[in-house]
Amino acid sequence: MGGDAMNADNTGAAGPTIVRVDGSERVRYDYPSLFSYARQGKLSSYPLMRAQCHWHDDWEFLVAKQGHLAYFVNGEHVTVDEGQGIFVNARRLHYGYSTDGSDCEFLCVLLNPMRAGATKDILEKYMLPIGDTSRPSYLLLDGTDAHANVILHTLNDIAAARKNGEPTAPLVALSGLYTIARQLISMMDAVDTCGDAQHRRADVSSVRRHHHATDRIVSLTTMIDFIQEHFTQSLTLDDIANAGSIGRSSCASIFRDYLNQSPIEYVTDVRIRAAVSLLIETDLPVAEIASRSGFHSPGFFSRTFRKIVGAPPLVYRKRKRNETAASGRQTFG
Repeated sequence: MGGDAMNADNTGAAGPTIVRVDGSERVRYDYPSLFSYARQGKLSSYPLMRAQCHWHDDWEFLVAKQGHLAYFVNGEHVTVDEGQGIFVNARRLHYGYSTDGSDCEFLCVLLNPMRAGATKDILEKYMLPIGDTSRPSYLLLDGTDAHANVILHTLNDIAAARKNGEPTAPLVALSGLYTIARQLISMMDAVDTCGDAQHRRADVSSVRRHHHATDRIVSLTTMIDFIQEHFTQSLTLDDIANAGSIGRSSCASIFRDYLNQSPIEYVTDVRIRAAVSLLIETDLPVAEIASRSGFHSPGFFSRTFRKIVGAPPLVYRKRKRNETAASGRQTFG
């Protein structure tokens, strides 16, 4: 979720993703030629125990190994209980978060169907339609469902092969992608059949509500992209609302309804997460990090950082580096 996706390492070190200026993520894949990624993580790795709202071209899968969490996906909120997983479709706004302050250990797997080497006919007939806007934005993966159970086991196989350094790990990921695609199609076909029946019963007002919600998500996506591109500059509520082609009150309402933040709080959130990455990945002084993160006063940056993260910037840097070093000793010592 920049370097802040729900797929960061549980050491607290910078994750494998970078948020681009358009709000999407660039993923540092395990196998560059295959475009897959698998890691264990903890929700407590993120400021305020929530990831940054973002989107990417990959299919995202998250499995709650210990504990539970909630996911926001394109305007909907869904709870993922321990043992369950969630599939988030490509190019959908999403983020994971804690509803009650409890931690969650999870497995996150990203797979890019566009980069899996499928032939043109397979890609166009089977892979691309999964990400169509008419298809579900997410699927809850519960082991009691046969198709979901196959997906959960396949995700574990992909992660285990990578973790164990198996020579055929890329093949495990590739074969797993096609296995997962088959199960997703079956699950989505079942959802579509149910959805068609519901749509036939829907009245005009419910259809209008759906279109209204869709328009709000489009505006939110546009405003998030704008903030990601300009967060180092001074931003006002008017600037953000204008980016979404809506009024100030609608802008504030959309952010509050979907992200539980004001627009300016979201801007601060983006800046703090940028500062976290710089603290961990560089040796820059606090004043320089403040400037690069969009804070024009080092003192205000330090106060804001401590309030949100719970520690002064330099204390946070030292703690995270110690945690990373300790993790390395445990892993390789």
